[in-house]
Amino acid sequence: MQRAREQTGAWSQAMRYVSFAIGLVASVMLMLFPFLLHQVSSSRLHTGLPILMLGVAGTFVHGVGYVPDNKFLRILFGPFCSWTLILIGGLLLSVRN
Repeated sequence: MQRAREQTGAWSQAMRYVSFAIGLVASVMLMLFPFLLHQVSSSRLHTGLPILMLGVAGTFVHGVGYVPDNKFLRILFGPFCSWTLILIGGLLLSVRN
């Protein structure tokens, strides 16, 4: 039983590192390379960027280890929802008209 807990703890820690790294890469790219978004139309920018940034916030929340008490926030700031939001936001920004 102890070994299962150690494996679960190691898996959880690895997920936190991955979440933090994804959030860090996305936020650094948006901060250092904003010219990448200059060709994106304003309607797509105003649709995709908030979704992307919500996902980045979720990866940071999960990455630092904070677990909200509210069940909805726990799901929203969980790794899979946050990663999905980043993916959806990125796809909305990259789709050509």
